[in-house]
Amino acid sequence: MNLVLTDNYLTTGTVLGISLLITFVVSIGAIVQKNHVTVGLVLLNYTLLVDAFGIVIIGTFIWFFTLQERNNFHVRWENAGRETRIKLQDQV
Repeated sequence: MNLVLTDNYLTTGTVLGISLLITFVVSIGAIVQKNHVTVGLVLLNYTLLVDAFGIVIIGTFIWFFTLQERNNFHVRWENAGRETRIKLQDQV
């Protein structure tokens, strides 16, 4: 699995997950407010827009990477050490 996904993609996935959790907390705060106060809902809309842009941009990068997966895997396989190749080939 580490030959297919880089640490950068896993880190960005973690950052997106944390941002979605923050959005969840903002949404609870926005709903709990009194009826005449709409600042929380406006803030929630902006956080949802930021989440949507982040997901679309990072999702596009990952999608584009998967189009080149065979070429990238071949390069990483060639750069991997002998022990790593043997370990991967011996796995069931």
